[in-house]
Amino acid sequence: MKSEVENLEIPRVVIVGHIDHGKSSFIGRLMYDLDQVPKGKFDELKQACDKRGVELEYAFLLDALQVERDQGITIDTTQIFFKTTKRNYIFIDAPGHKEFIRNMVTGASSANIALLVVDVFEGIKEQTRKHAYLLKLLGISKVITLYNKMDKIKYDEKVFKNVEGQLEEYLAKINVKSVCSVPISAKYGDNIVEKSTKMNWYKSNVFIDVLDKYKVEDLSGSENLRLPVQDIYKINDKRTLVGRVESGKLEKRDELLLLPSNEKIEIQSFEVWPNSEDHYQAGDCVALTLSEQIFVDKGNMISHFKNPPKLMNSFEANVFWLSEKKLSIKEKYTMKINTGEYIVSIEKIKNIINTENLNAKKNFANVSKNEICELILHSPQLIPMDDFSKNQKTGRFCLLDAEEIVAGGIINLKNYPDQREANQKSQSNIVPVDFAVTEIDRVAKIKHRPAIIWLTGLSGSGKSTIAKEVEKRLFLKNFHVIVLDGDNLRLGLNKGLTFSPEDRTENIRRTAEVAKLFSQAGFVVLVSLISPYRSERKKARDIRPEIFREIYVKASVKECTKRDVKGLYARAIKGEIMNFTGVSSPYEMPYKPDLVLDTEKEFVEESVTNLLNFIVSNFGIR
Repeated sequence: MKSEVENLEIPRVVIVGHIDHGKSSFIGRLMYDLDQVPKGKFDELKQACDKRGVELEYAFLLDALQVERDQGITIDTTQIFFKTTKRNYIFIDAPGHKEFIRNMVTGASSANIALLVVDVFEGIKEQTRKHAYLLKLLGISKVITLYNKMDKIKYDEKVFKNVEGQLEEYLAKINVKSVCSVPISAKYGDNIVEKSTKMNWYKSNVFIDVLDKYKVEDLSGSENLRLPVQDIYKINDKRTLVGRVESGKLEKRDELLLLPSNEKIEIQSFEVWPNSEDHYQAGDCVALTLSEQIFVDKGNMISHFKNPPKLMNSFEANVFWLSEKKLSIKEKYTMKINTGEYIVSIEKIKNIINTENLNAKKNFANVSKNEICELILHSPQLIPMDDFSKNQKTGRFCLLDAEEIVAGGIINLKNYPDQREANQKSQSNIVPVDFAVTEIDRVAKIKHRPAIIWLTGLSGSGKSTIAKEVEKRLFLKNFHVIVLDGDNLRLGLNKGLTFSPEDRTENIRRTAEVAKLFSQAGFVVLVSLISPYRSERKKARDIRPEIFREIYVKASVKECTKRDVKGLYARAIKGEIMNFTGVSSPYEMPYKPDLVLDTEKEFVEESVTNLLNFIVSNFGIR
């Protein structure tokens, strides 16, 4: 069974760049100089060009479609197999015209090496930048840059250096590294296979030497185990799981985790004919049976207990929109990720990226074809996935609408918490204590029911101000009442927790548990906490759903920034505070809160009165 290292003996090289910058001509010239053109093909094309009265172009050696030759552009990705003295290659010629970017994405997604071709005479164009950005989205962080048509600038070093500097500045901004810059002429063969005699100032290797020395990274042993289940077969009364190891290594004795069910699984056997393997690694296809007959479905993910993928129902993604159909907020799309399919909706368009200057577009109404955007997506199911920066194999996906691919994207999990519940150790020795004074006894004595009043909203929306005033007025009405304020809790109980998604989740969990204890003692508990995630607020509600009420203290980021009594928004906008809700971290407003206090439209007194009346009418005993 072949490992990923063996599969990479034939690297796949994608060539991208703006239309007419010479990608196909470069490959054609390379094939010709390496004597890889079928015998008689060159003479045949030369005669055909003479007959038509057109100049022979080396691109004609690989343009297989007549429509391409007539229009002078590459429409589909063209794959060419050839070899140098060092190794074999598969070259993928990706179209540069903006109408055919979908094919460019398809070609680049399977590549191990990327070449970015730039016409030094024309300079850097829109599609040059867009293709470079797409390479980044597809996980290619290193490129070989080829500066073509040096003959048109008379092999001028200064012109070359100027264009090279502009491109490398752009690549640095998107975290893509140019490992080597080679000035070439596809028309005359300069610096492709043979050293040019017209550029004595260029002292580095010719292209073919750069390519042969390029080290294709082997990730088989450096990543965490990811085995998406592709299918389940029943053979001789045995349920056999099949799939491909996308990263990491797998051995029979390994203790494994199945997601999204979060179940521990053990391998009974590897099913291989004629001989059995004892371990597998990235790139290997595997068939296995389990020691227990648990439910497993296509799209489930197998990993080790250490560093499993996250389980997400809300997440961010960088997405390339491929369709003429307009992106629709709240519309249901089919998301294909690894071997699974899930129904998702688009919650929000965060930004549309201008690939020219990398700024976010302003005043956009929707996303158009071939635009790159940042989206927030939501699924009613928990989806096993990885942040693309952590695992490129399992951090990319595509969206379908009516079985048509409309977008491709990569996962960004930095702003949303993992929904996976860690396996808890046995608590068989822990026994809850029944107290002598029951909650019913307390209600009968204090003449009101306990409650958890959860105030959620942005920093500066007025949560603490309202909670403190309501606490005072309830106290005067002889209510047992207490405020749990987010800032106060972080000084003690939640001290040491950061503002990462995981620590925010723990902050909410601890607060909810304390609120539960106070409510069991008969208190009306006013919780003033940003609590930005719907999923975590739901978990807080689930602790005592019968007495939990969600209060949305509504105010826009713009209004809260104007108030900014603590100066936090100003610092967050300057980048001095990271993961600040509403600026660099998301806030998910409630879908159906029990009460809305709109502090942009209401005076403080009005909001306080509304909440006070709500609590008394719901939890007071007449």
